[in-house]
Amino acid sequence: MKLRDIKIFKRKNQDSVQKRSIKHSNLIEIFAGVLIIIFLNIIGNYVYTRFDLTSEKRYTLSNATKRLLKNVDETVLVRVYLEGKELPPDFKKLQNETKEMLNQFRAYNKYIEYEFVNPTDFDNAQEQKVFYQKLAQKGIQPSKVEIKTPDGIKQQLVIPAADVLYKGQETSVQLLLGQRYVSDVELINNSVQALEYTLTDAIRRLARVEKERIAFLQGHGELERHDIYDIQLALTDYYSMENITINGNVNALTERRVNPNDSTEITFHNKFKLLVIPKPRQPFSDEDLYIIDQFVMYGGRVLWLVDGLDIEMDSLSTRSQTMAMRMPLGLGFDEMMFTYGVRVNQNLVMDIRCMPIPMAGGSMGNNPQIEFRPWFYFPEIVPLAKHPIVKNLDVIRTEFVNSLDLIDNDIKKTVLLATSEYSRVVNAPAVVDLNVARTEPDGRLFNKSNLPVAVLLEGNFKSPWKNRLTPAFTDLPEMGYRSEGEPNKMIVIADGDIIKNAFNYRQNFAYPLGYDRYTNTMYANKTFILNAINYLCGDEDYMEARSREIKIRKLNVAKVKDQRPTFQVLNTAVPIALVVIAGVVITLVRKNRYKKK
Repeated sequence: MKLRDIKIFKRKNQDSVQKRSIKHSNLIEIFAGVLIIIFLNIIGNYVYTRFDLTSEKRYTLSNATKRLLKNVDETVLVRVYLEGKELPPDFKKLQNETKEMLNQFRAYNKYIEYEFVNPTDFDNAQEQKVFYQKLAQKGIQPSKVEIKTPDGIKQQLVIPAADVLYKGQETSVQLLLGQRYVSDVELINNSVQALEYTLTDAIRRLARVEKERIAFLQGHGELERHDIYDIQLALTDYYSMENITINGNVNALTERRVNPNDSTEITFHNKFKLLVIPKPRQPFSDEDLYIIDQFVMYGGRVLWLVDGLDIEMDSLSTRSQTMAMRMPLGLGFDEMMFTYGVRVNQNLVMDIRCMPIPMAGGSMGNNPQIEFRPWFYFPEIVPLAKHPIVKNLDVIRTEFVNSLDLIDNDIKKTVLLATSEYSRVVNAPAVVDLNVARTEPDGRLFNKSNLPVAVLLEGNFKSPWKNRLTPAFTDLPEMGYRSEGEPNKMIVIADGDIIKNAFNYRQNFAYPLGYDRYTNTMYANKTFILNAINYLCGDEDYMEARSREIKIRKLNVAKVKDQRPTFQVLNTAVPIALVVIAGVVITLVRKNRYKKK
């Protein structure tokens, strides 16, 4: 064999070995890739994680939620009714976000389980009817939505709600916020950003063993029990409640504990975390005011729901005019509130954005015609503040509300509710005339804007009794007088009716708080009061989830329309060009790498 033939043989042999080596390497790479994919899928079944690159951290649970989930020691089952083949796109998004949220919950605790149920999947109509009746008993109502189909537009029932079961208890939650004056996109977006709070609040209510004590004050003409029945019923999920009367009893709110070994050593403890004062109509005695003040000085929180004027809608049932008069002696707490940092004005607020009321119009035959007219004395408040108590809340109804003045002192003040930009005030004594509802409002008179009607006060409150009581009284050990309190908070709302539910005396049942039986409208009064009480009772940590804001990143419609051809080219030609360029580069690299020398 010639030397040339030997070189050719060696070269062929080397090429054959190289090809086998490359083939062997490729097989190893493919096999390793398959093993990695299988391994990652196995891990993914047991470990749920994702990287949150959003600016608002929309996919990161709050610290309060993590602490709550860490303490769950039994199975929590969440049964979601957002399921079905023809689910509208907006509700499909809510469904996916709910599933993602529950997956995050399960990543922190293995006891979190969930299932999605199709509420329309029944064999017959009778079974479906019974199912809907059971949901209605839980307070779950379907939503009617319109769906565009090739045959036209049809209506479909969707149930954006869920049942939560834990330790033998069950509660139901609405996943879709019932907000008005917002677009459908904002409605779904606000519901998505409230998901964490909605679900954790249900678990927290079921998991709470020891409940804080709160008191509803009586004895000064406050609202009757049937007037606050619905809010008290809702509060039973969170707190232990009592209706109390002070009557000058120094131990009504704060108890005194005497050391059995030393009678001069007395410790003071508030009996209640919160005192709710729902629309008093009779003056407070100095003794009662002093006891409430010392309750505040020792860390007790107060929710004031007070009226500056004496006016009721019932006084217009037999005549078209009535007078709004000052409360007797200002009820006595004006100076105390002034010291705390707020003043309830003796006026009535009128607002163009208001509730309608039914009024008799003309008649057709013997049948009187009822029409709804705007009643400017019942402002509809749209919460605009970013505070977690009111953030993303729907409209709140008020009745004969007063304005508030904020006093300049060391107390931090946060306006929770304010009127619209088209408001006016009528000072006492004010004539209230039903015929106002029949006339067009004069815009020149409604020249006030954003009048505060609900304020949160936070700080170290000072006692209004300082320098007014004799040392012989303040130095008594059993009185334990404090002239300045520890860090504290209270809320003042200049409308006592904001907490009042309508009551059917004939059938003896209470309507839900915030429900207007004339217009069949549900306002957010109940949620607002619950949030206020939760915040005052120290549950603001859990409201971190509720205050989260998820931005809506909408397309610029005008820009898309003007630059449509450019975007079409970018979305079609550019990806194809990139693939072609990548293919050419890869081919050249492989050719250069494996070419024969």
